[in-house]
Amino acid sequence: MKKLMAFAGALLLSACAHSPLQIWLQPQVQVAHEPVGEGFSMSVAGVNELPSGGLGSLGGVYADTAQVSIGNDAGEAIAAGLRQGFSNWSFRITDSAPDVQVIAKLVKLTYNSPNTVYTTEIDTSAEIHLEVKIGPRTYFGTYSASGKDRNLVKPSREEVQSRVNELLSTTLQRVFEDEKLKNFLRTNL
Repeated sequence: MKKLMAFAGALLLSACAHSPLQIWLQPQVQVAHEPVGEGFSMSVAGVNELPSGGLGSLGGVYADTAQVSIGNDAGEAIAAGLRQGFSNWSFRITDSAPDVQVIAKLVKLTYNSPNTVYTTEIDTSAEIHLEVKIGPRTYFGTYSASGKDRNLVKPSREEVQSRVNELLSTTLQRVFEDEKLKNFLRTNL
């Protein structure tokens, strides 16, 4: 009986332990086709300005070892999502002598469970600073999104990756909903 109790206790403790988790960023945007940039070229660069140390923790008793980190180039991932949207606005994406230069800085991306005993609450947030240059004129925009979720059990890598990508996609989507940005492009092209 003691062996059975010891085995059950070990099983319970191992269920509470979380290993480090690595996710891949692949944000997507849904942008209607519009002739905003028809006849013009654009370069889009992404810069990862996240502090080192990962996105946060899955929480639980072993929260210190349950860190979530990014497995691919975060700057390139957000640039790819933006290129997709600006292409739908009829811009020709290029790296050589563009009419419009876009620099997107990923300054915040978190996935964190503040709970130390159970993984029940999950806080997520993202923030991107956008700089759009046309000749001597520059437009600056800040776009963000956040969320709160609840889990009763440790989420899988796929669930964490899906949540983070959904949050990042929502943040990028706000770029294309920004009427001031659209007006800046139309006025200065």
